[in-house]
Amino acid sequence: MTIKASKFSFLRAAVVLLPFVLTACTDPPKTVQPGKLDQQFYELVKAKDFDQAAMLFSDEKSPSEWAAYMKENNALLGDLRSYEVKDRVINTILTGQVYITRYKTKYANGEANEVVTIKDEINNGGIQIVMYKVTPTQKTLKDLSQRQGATPNQEAVPTPAAQ
Repeated sequence: MTIKASKFSFLRAAVVLLPFVLTACTDPPKTVQPGKLDQQFYELVKAKDFDQAAMLFSDEKSPSEWAAYMKENNALLGDLRSYEVKDRVINTILTGQVYITRYKTKYANGEANEVVTIKDEINNGGIQIVMYKVTPTQKTLKDLSQRQGATPNQEAVPTPAAQ
């Protein structure tokens, strides 16, 4: 075998093996995607399974704090009827990606604007909800206040306990 033939054989082998090498270098597919985690979360809230929904959160706050926050919102706004994505922002950070999604939600007692923030960390391989905020619309606050015979007050809206 000549040098030219061995160079040609090497190149041919490299071309054949290159796709396999490149595929092996890519990240494995994620078991949970951010949009799917949001959907799972909202379906649990719809089913009023707040304890299970709280397990989707990071451990920065205890699951019982998040469950209490969701229960307070349910007591104020009633059962979740529907949720719709308004927009999503994706930020890349040193340790992964952060997905901030705004939702328009409808409850039995009114509507709200909500924000769900999900962090997908490459170091620990986990994807978790790190923040959830419910803000009833002004109309909903006014309607709820009229039912209770008070003036609209944004402070009446439950918020998760500070860290």
